[in-house]
Amino acid sequence: MRHFNTEGVCRPEEHYMVRLDDRLAWIKAELVDKRKYFVVNRGRQYGKTTTLNALERYLKEEYIVLALDFQLMGAEDFADEATFVRVFASAVLEGLALAGADGREDLRKPLEELTDKAVNSSLNELFVRLSGMCRAAPKPIVLMIDEIDSASNNQVFLDFLAQIRGYYLKRDKMPAFHSVILAGVYDIKNLKLRLRPEKEHQYNSPWNIAAKFKVDMSFSAAQIADMLGGYEADHHTGMDIGAVAEEIYAYTSGYPVLVSAICKCISEELPREEGHEDSAAPWSKRSVEQAVAILLKENMPLFESMAKQLDLYPELRSMIEDILYRGKRIPFSPEEKSINLGVMFGFLKEEDGHVAVANRIFEMCLLNLFMAKEAITSDVFSQGETDRIG
Repeated sequence: MRHFNTEGVCRPEEHYMVRLDDRLAWIKAELVDKRKYFVVNRGRQYGKTTTLNALERYLKEEYIVLALDFQLMGAEDFADEATFVRVFASAVLEGLALAGADGREDLRKPLEELTDKAVNSSLNELFVRLSGMCRAAPKPIVLMIDEIDSASNNQVFLDFLAQIRGYYLKRDKMPAFHSVILAGVYDIKNLKLRLRPEKEHQYNSPWNIAAKFKVDMSFSAAQIADMLGGYEADHHTGMDIGAVAEEIYAYTSGYPVLVSAICKCISEELPREEGHEDSAAPWSKRSVEQAVAILLKENMPLFESMAKQLDLYPELRSMIEDILYRGKRIPFSPEEKSINLGVMFGFLKEEDGHVAVANRIFEMCLLNLFMAKEAITSDVFSQGETDRIG
């Protein structure tokens, strides 16, 4: 049965996979086959992990894919260089096993020696052995690391990226990974922002070799309609597919998890609401509006992340307040730090040469957040509460 999946996107599964296959074919042909190193850099819950998992399966016939996840590594694993080398070597060994390449002793043994806690190995020694592994491998090796944000607030990780960069630049002379794919919210250029370095050094990239990842991972109104069409074929709701799809797109601008959440809410929650006893009744433009209202009252991880980032970057918060409260028109310049951050997090976009909030749901969520904050901190609000209680 076709369904709506809140972990990834709203989809009849086969419709989504057709679109994903097209995306994977482009990534393989234009990036992986051409030995590019690149970053899948998108906002929270934008389908990055879904894409990486599918890409791993897509590449496995021609490549050995080492799929690692830095979210599985704790802060103590990055405590110092020797510790990181030991943990990373263990992760690569596990990746070889998952890729079906653990039967090769010539690939395993050099890395197994690094996992001994009695050995204090350096990053340089790690990469010498990784280069040997790439030389001995029966197929080109692709390194794929998800959730790089989990490791980006420490110097060891930046030194690790610098080593990858060094081997990339020398790969015509010595074996190296065929392709390296990193995924996270922060792009490589902005990783040092998390280290709070000196201002003049914060944009010096340890990995300025990355190719552009020009893949649109959002959904158009037509693609949403295609998915709804598959759902309609199964459930016969009688919805006006085009009108509902356009309304969903108007609120989300195709942000995958928001599309999914609206559809799931309409499918599963609205039928339980008063006045929606008929399961076909919810699917309308009005139901989209009702679903959005419900989502804005929920504590969605995406909204939590948004509030957290605005607390971390007050200049970004101030700029968005200027846009929403005061109607300020700010020219779009990705070189400006706050604009760059807002686009990276998925909160902002370019529209007619100016900065705009990425979609209507974000606008509504941000306005609610700002108004609640203002009410809580205002003297008038505090006095009114005192008078009410008294």
